[in-house]
Parts: sequence; structure tokens; C-alpha cells
Amino acid sequence: MGSSTGQIALRNAQQKSVAFSASLTETAPRVLSLQRDFLRSVPWIKRAYGVSLPESEMRTLLTSAFRDKKDTAEIHTINRLIVQGRMELEETLMLWKGPSHVNNWFDAAQAKSSAEVAPPSFLDDFFAGKPSAAA
Repeated sequence: MGSSTGQIALRNAQQKSVAFSASLTETAPRVLSLQRDFLRSVPWIKRAYGVSLPESEMRTLLTSAFRDKKDTAEIHTINRLIVQGRMELEETLMLWKGPSHVNNWFDAAQAKSSAEVAPPSFLDDFFAGKPSAAA
């Protein structure tokens, strides 16, 4: 047992050994490559870890995680995030993570995205001093 069909794992091993980028123009292709590798791995991750979400939702949550970091401007932080992302991908593909690790990440990401979209509740409006819609 081990990594998915091999191509992604081989590219991941090669990309992990690339030296840190010196400029933002050098990091952009590395970030896109990492994101594509994650997205290509979704069907395998779903089968291997028994994730209950549909693949489209898994891809949406992964893309959202990348978009959350898009405004990062410090080159050292971006390089660190790329390395951490490659390590996460390797641990996932090599089955070094347990099913609970992967499923909990997707559950937390799903809860975070749904919490951002949820409309304010009655108590939120009440404590903010807004008049209720029923009045």
C-alpha cells in the first residue's frame, strides 16, 4: 500500500526537493502545481479514506483553502506554506494519516465555509439592536 497511481507521488517528491523560491513570480507555478496535485488526488483520497463528501465538494473545499491564503505576500511564508502543503499531500498519499485526520479536515473546512455563509440568527440581530423582521 502506498501512494496513489504514482505520478503525483513522484512529482510531489521532486517538488519537495526544489529550493525555496526567491520571488513571487517563481512561487506562483509551484502553488498552482501543488493545488492541481491535490485536486487530481481527490478521487483516490475519497476511496482510500472513505470520505463521505462528493468529489466536487472536496475539490471546492481544497480550492477554498488555497484561496484563503492567496493574499499572502511574504515570500518566506509562501515558501513555508508550499513545503507544508507538499508534506500534507505526501502524508495523505502514503497513507500515513488515519481516516479520522482526513475526514476531520474536510468536516472542519465544510463547517468553516458554511459558517461564513450562514445568515445571522434572531439572537445575533437582537443583540446587535436590529429590529426583527416579524415585527
